[in-house]
Amino acid sequence: MINQKIKVFFLVCLSVIFISKAVNANEEDTQRYKRGQETKKPIRFFSGLDKDQFHKKTVEETFLDDTNVNGLGLVAIEKTNFPDNLWSNSSERVLTKKINEVPDLSLATTNKIFKRLLLVESPPPLNAIGIENMGYSFLLSRIDKLINLGAIEEAEEILNYIKKPSIELMKRKIHVALINGRLNKTCDLADKYPNFEGMLQFRIICLVRKNDWQAAALVFTAGSSLQRFSEIEKELLLNFLDPEFNYDYSYKFGIEDLSPVVFYLLHGKKAIKASNRLPYKYAYAFSRPGIAQSVRIRSMEQLASKYVINSNTLFGFYRSYATLQQKDLLGTEKALIELNKALNSQSEYFKLNALIKATKEFHQKNLIVQFCYAYRDRLKILIFSKHKKLSELSKILLSLVDGIENKSVFSTSENPELICLINIKNSVFVKYEFESNLCQLVKKLNVETIRNSFPKKENYDEQLETGLIMLQSLSLLKNGVDTKFNDLELSLSLLTKIGLIDLVNEISIELLALKALKKMDFL
Repeated sequence: MINQKIKVFFLVCLSVIFISKAVNANEEDTQRYKRGQETKKPIRFFSGLDKDQFHKKTVEETFLDDTNVNGLGLVAIEKTNFPDNLWSNSSERVLTKKINEVPDLSLATTNKIFKRLLLVESPPPLNAIGIENMGYSFLLSRIDKLINLGAIEEAEEILNYIKKPSIELMKRKIHVALINGRLNKTCDLADKYPNFEGMLQFRIICLVRKNDWQAAALVFTAGSSLQRFSEIEKELLLNFLDPEFNYDYSYKFGIEDLSPVVFYLLHGKKAIKASNRLPYKYAYAFSRPGIAQSVRIRSMEQLASKYVINSNTLFGFYRSYATLQQKDLLGTEKALIELNKALNSQSEYFKLNALIKATKEFHQKNLIVQFCYAYRDRLKILIFSKHKKLSELSKILLSLVDGIENKSVFSTSENPELICLINIKNSVFVKYEFESNLCQLVKKLNVETIRNSFPKKENYDEQLETGLIMLQSLSLLKNGVDTKFNDLELSLSLLTKIGLIDLVNEISIELLALKALKKMDFL
């Protein structure tokens, strides 16, 4: 059978010239496709903002396609606390650039807010004349961010809403399909598209999946003759077509540099050695069934830190892994086993040490909030401990997940950060001398919000670029608890200006809690 395939493979080399012409023709189709996307008639004008969001707007001409997909999302704007004019006052050019520039965030609250911004469905931004992919560049940037965060399911769902995707959207569909392994629908759709970079490789994979080896060999021959494949792609695809072709998989690949096609082919051969830290998009692939349990848990930890998977799912895997592997447990599993034993003991000292160890372990993984959610019910019991440090630690951790039901138990606390936390939760904004700069700032912003909440003659806020301001505010907080106070003040003040004081309080509570833990040497 293999010999027959090899014979077919070499025979098709005779048809290189024919295939080359076909591929070149497809390239012309691609150019015509792009020109068709760009030659839309101007049918409407919008006022846009390209400079400072607090200055007068300039007029910008806008082209609209049959459907403007830039506002497409999975979460209705009405189900969030975001303003209705989230994107509509901003240029897609500016928003696309800003989305691409948002750095890796460390706070749980900022990660949660950012992911919601990527998923929200709202009125689209203003189309910008002359930019590449006009009318859907902002959507592309959001999809790219979702993919890079490992939110493959959400990216795929958004892409599935678009029945006739552009070439750039089609590239993302292929990218997603190669990561999650669900290729069938994308393979069917690919037949309707002209060739573009990466399409020939994808077609070979699709044809082999359909057992059409002859057609796959033809496409491979054409792509090779036209030098469409990198050296690594050529060798991997040849091995994919002919498993008897000897390929050395011992070569060390930098997984962060792998293209989706190369990743798919190597991952299918189990030829990628997972490191402790994977790119989030590939962590998704290593979090699925069929992967070694330890690698799967590490991948799920990364995804949970970005709110891609539920924390309950992660902690369920922790418990199952600890049950199956009593030997050679890693630090996190050991910390949880010790904590569970301590919580069932009578020793308050044992409980404190185990809780401190677990707190430090999950803080290092940016999972401290997820940890608090998983142990919320136990923390509610520990706040009544007679051991002062254990009680204080439990109260601070519980404040991270809004699990404080009986706030009177905090009235006797001597911890300034903890007192500030409870004041903010109770909407008590009286200033005290011992308060930190952060606490004073948050109380000041809340007081200003209350004072400015009365009806005004002129609602100037409707003209602000609220989404752009939110993205800038989140970016300023990239260093989390180590953020400089000037950046922190600017970020929280901007959020307050656009009416998001609830988010200000949510972010501030996490910062105050982390500062309190750090001050008490619990981190």
